[in-house]
Amino acid sequence: MMQARPYEGLQDLYAMLDLLAEGRKANNGTYYVHRGDLQWWLFYTDVPPQTWQSNIRLWMQDDHLIGWALLSPQEDAFDVFTDPSLRGDSLEHEMFAWAVEQMCAHDYVQILWVAEDDEARIHWLEAHGFGREESHFVLLNRSLAGPLEVPPFPEGFSIRTSRGEEDAQLRSVASYAAFGARKPFEEYWPRTLRFMQSPVYVPQHEIFITAPEGDVATYCIVWTDILNKAGYFEPVGTHPNFQRKGLGKILLFESLRRLKAEGMSEASVCTNHDNEAAIRLYESVGFQKAKRLLTFKKRNAL
Repeated sequence: MMQARPYEGLQDLYAMLDLLAEGRKANNGTYYVHRGDLQWWLFYTDVPPQTWQSNIRLWMQDDHLIGWALLSPQEDAFDVFTDPSLRGDSLEHEMFAWAVEQMCAHDYVQILWVAEDDEARIHWLEAHGFGREESHFVLLNRSLAGPLEVPPFPEGFSIRTSRGEEDAQLRSVASYAAFGARKPFEEYWPRTLRFMQSPVYVPQHEIFITAPEGDVATYCIVWTDILNKAGYFEPVGTHPNFQRKGLGKILLFESLRRLKAEGMSEASVCTNHDNEAAIRLYESVGFQKAKRLLTFKKRNAL
């Protein structure tokens, strides 16, 4: 008997993360986002944790998590991930139907991260009125076997890990410029501070290259999946003032080296299909395109 309930706390988060790792291990044709994705989505956000009880749904069977849904009303989107044994099963379809119904008040609803070769998932979506969008993500993978040689640093630049909360504003200057944020900076940077204060933040996993004056020139966060020995990058950003200096390449090589030292055997990263500069950067350090991750959208009848 499957029972549904809302999110109740960190123990649920850990179970949701473990389900993602088990899904990746199964490698059954359905794409499961990396553990780092979920932690980033939930904690680097302006959406308060109080909403999680209404936006996250868990399905249990004999006290074991068999599926979960995350509603993102601000993005007209939802995510559903189930125990890999339920691929194409009526229970999985029931979870998807619930999530779609919850979003029926929106003009449209969309789901991302659908592997281009996941015929079972695509068939269900198309049968329920979803159409494929042009926009999609590209997944790139890289083995960590063999040597990882970090290129030399430009004079005056150095690398270090985050010091946590005291670096929140400094790092936010780099991300604010790198991603072209539009809100006032004084409203923007507290989000970084809240993330750094969260239970999922590991300062040693946020890596900076700093300029001679101490500014953060480029940065990334790496995430680990111990079960699959898989590292992941999210986010990666370079301040425009420091682009075209080879810093992104240095940062990625050093981060890959650190992931390997932590026991990871592979690494991955996702980016928008039309972000040619990012794709060139990742390919320059040995990443290769693995697959396209599609977006499907359905317009609701209001």
